[in-house]
Amino acid sequence: MVRFFCIFAPLAIPVAASASEPAQRATPVGNPGTWVTSDDYPMEAMRQEIEGSTSFRLDINRDGIPTNCTTTSSSGSALLDDTACAKVMERARFNPAKDAGGRLVGDVYSTRVNWRLPDTDGVVSLPPLPMHVVTTFYIETDGSVSDCETLMNGKPAPVEGHCAQQILGRRYPIQKDAAGKPIRQKMRTSLRYEKIDADD
Repeated sequence: MVRFFCIFAPLAIPVAASASEPAQRATPVGNPGTWVTSDDYPMEAMRQEIEGSTSFRLDINRDGIPTNCTTTSSSGSALLDDTACAKVMERARFNPAKDAGGRLVGDVYSTRVNWRLPDTDGVVSLPPLPMHVVTTFYIETDGSVSDCETLMNGKPAPVEGHCAQQILGRRYPIQKDAAGKPIRQKMRTSLRYEKIDADD
């Protein structure tokens, strides 16, 4: 069976002080670690060896039931993100939040799921050699990423591979021109695996 780490960690949610802020926040009923289990790891994601961390926010109604799940930081894989939200919406229940008068109110709850594939006894596998992996992508003016493409030995690789795991869903420093204006910048990474002589 796949050894899968599912870490749920409540995250701080900046909320401006107001009368509508719950005096008593919503709390999970039972163990949040049971919301997503190793049995939920998507088979396609395991086949493609996709890992990542999905952070999300739940909107909770006054009955303690989630009504919406929003991904706040993607794992880089829509499959993992969608699975996390679907399972949590199905299984998560809360002790409802209350206002200062003790009335039941809605709330939000943020956490994350870490998707990790089994260890390989410390042995790292190598791709068929030689292997040259080139990835190109654009950093948009807001720091987001688009148009990611990976070539392996000159042939297109599935977007669920390097692009999904290492590039998409992340934010990068905003690139600027000489005048300090944000620009759309094309980037390239290059990784080469090859055997070389000991003297090289």
